Parts: sequence; C-alpha cells; structure tokens
Amino acid sequence: MAHESKAHVLVIGAGVIGLQTALTLLRAGYAVSIVAEYWPGEGQPGYTSDWAGAHWRTHASAEDEELCEWDTRTYRVWKEMVKQEEKEGRKGESGLAVYTSLHYWDTQAPEISNGASSLWWSSVVTNFSVIPPSELPDGVHLGVSFSAFAINVPRYLAYLLSCVENLGGRLCRARLSTESGIEAALKQARIMVGGPSIHAYVNASGIGARQFARDEAVEPIRGQTLLVKGEANGIATRLGKSKNDIRIVIPRPGAGSSIIGVTKEPGIWDTSVSEDSKQKILQGCKELAPELLGKDGEFELLGVQVGLRPARRGGPRVAAEVLHGGEFVIHEYGHSGAGFVPFPWY
Repeated sequence: MAHESKAHVLVIGAGVIGLQTALTLLRAGYAVSIVAEYWPGEGQPGYTSDWAGAHWRTHASAEDEELCEWDTRTYRVWKEMVKQEEKEGRKGESGLAVYTSLHYWDTQAPEISNGASSLWWSSVVTNFSVIPPSELPDGVHLGVSFSAFAINVPRYLAYLLSCVENLGGRLCRARLSTESGIEAALKQARIMVGGPSIHAYVNASGIGARQFARDEAVEPIRGQTLLVKGEANGIATRLGKSKNDIRIVIPRPGAGSSIIGVTKEPGIWDTSVSEDSKQKILQGCKELAPELLGKDGEFELLGVQVGLRPARRGGPRVAAEVLHGGEFVIHEYGHSGAGFVPFPWY
C-alpha cells in the first residue's frame, strides 16, 4: 500500500544509466519499476554496461557546462561513497576504489591548447599535478596525474541492482515491441508492470533508443578491450596522434584483474572479436602497466570483451517530452562511453 501511495516512475532499460536513475529516484521517495530485456551479469552483446572498463574520466569539453556539472557531481558522489564505505567497514562493497590516474597526450589536443591550465576538471579532482617532462614516456607531449576512481564493473552493477531491489524497486524482464512506436511500447510496459498508474517514464534504453525513440542520431561506437591477470598499480590513459588512438589500463578493484584497451570504431555494429585489435592492444599497453607483465614480457590474457557504446550525434539526450497520449517521458540516453560517469543527481 505504501508503494501505491507514491508517485510511480517506470524506467525502460537496466543498464548503468537505468539502474543509477532508478536508485536516485527511489532514494528521493518515488516508487520505481524497471522494464528491461537484459540485466547485469548475463554477458549479452546488446547490454553494453557489462563490457565497460570503467573509470572516472570526463568526456566533456569546457563549453559543455551541463556535462561538466554531471561529471563533477559524479566525482564528488563517488568520493563520498568510498569514504563512507571505508568508515563503516564496507570497503569495496560498491566496486569503487581510488587510484592515481596518469593521463597522457601525444599531441597538443584542443583540450590542452594552453597546456594543463586548459583542463576545466583540474580543480575538480584531488591531487592534480603536471608530470615533469623528464618523467614522461617517449613520444608524450603532456602528462598529468590525479586521483580518480576505477570500477569493478560486475560488482558495481550488482551493487546498484541490489540497492534498487532492497529499496522496493520492481523488476520486470521483457522485450518491448517498437514496431508501433514509443506510445505503444510504453503501454505494453505499463500493462506488464501492473499496479499503480504511471506518473512518468524514463527512457534509458541505450543503443536501443535508435528503435525505441526512433532516434536515428543514435549509433554504436564499437569498443574492444581485454581482461588480463593482475591489478594494475593505477589507471593510465594515453591519447595518441589520431582521434581513435586510445590506450588505457584500468585495475578492477578486488578482482585480481585489469582491463586494457581500447578500440573506438564509430558506426560498427559487429560484436565479434578482432584478432588484429587484440594483438595491437596487447603490444600497445605494455609500457602503461609493466607490472602486469609476466617473466616472458607478456600479459596473461583472461578474456576479450566487445561492446557497443550507445553514442548519439549531437551528444546525450537528457530531456523531457510529453507524448501525444499524454505520457510524460524523460529521455536519458546517448552517453556513449561515459555512461558510468554522469550519475543522475538531478
């Protein structure tokens, strides 16, 4: 009965955006139901969140004030979460941990047009410093060091889902038909959930928003990463001379493993493993995490991951819409590879 007395929000999608949004709404006093085809830990190609790295790294430019605010809030929220977990003897419960993050640029990219002073987020993170030129790897133009968060993705997603369930969130597994449009799909979801009337909907359908919201600006950016043995000493990111030349190393807190990568291939829907990409990653990431190499000078490969980042031309869509049938919908998709960072503290 208490559930029915609250305003009821129905979230479409159980990826990291959907789960984080559902948790935020539940903590704010709303009743929440989630309808999704895929859920954490199932390893489905269509469920991007399972294949994420992931770590705190802003993708926002200084001109994107809203995106900057989201990323700033996430950093502060995660900082408080880690602090609280340690204080209460629950260290690592959420899968979040703080590491030193080294960020390198091989060229004078637009975001560092005036050097490190151009980085809007330098005042947001803790322990920010410019790496002396004498300590930079060969070929690096600029490097900075700061404290950031690495995420044990399976643990973090399981943590979010557990929190949603513990707070009374309703879960419904279903594949919604989009052939007749979003209004018909929402009606289908409403019938499946049953119970109280729906006051609002959240469209967190990720890459599925291309069909669900009929948004042709949504497109995949294929990413391939590798899971290797051992936890790296810290996070490392190196941006090469071309736009899609990115090398990363991300420790998985408490898992005894790390993620290395990564490819960035816009418009590619293929989720099969590329052997060529795998070998390039294995060779290209050695200098970023030599502590993970065995006596033979190689990584011990545990697995290969391929995911489709839910990108959107023009940037994320976070906006309200009232449909013809009167349904109030908040669209929240198109975050591409930054889905774990913009925690929706709206």
